[in-house]
Amino acid sequence: MSRIAFSLLVAVAALCALSARIALAEEVKCEGTIAKIEGNNVTVKTADAQHELTVAPTTRVTLDGKAAKATDLKVGYKVKCTADKEGDKVSCRSIEATTASQ
Repeated sequence: MSRIAFSLLVAVAALCALSARIALAEEVKCEGTIAKIEGNNVTVKTADAQHELTVAPTTRVTLDGKAAKATDLKVGYKVKCTADKEGDKVSCRSIEATTASQ
């Protein structure tokens, strides 16, 4: 019985730690043009700033409304991004990109 209670306590503690970590992340949205791509980092230039975003394997990428890969992105594409900001790190959750011809 005590093993079950201990396991439950550990699970609850882990869940609390995870939810606290998620709660600390701030949602960031930006809309602009891809200015630079270096590895997993994409720089998006907006009307008033530049945002450096990290693209992860879990980032949902669309190009002209169709599912795409991060490697399909090119400098000059127009993008709408949703990301999580935690401290100085901005991790992109989704990128909706359009080519210049769209």
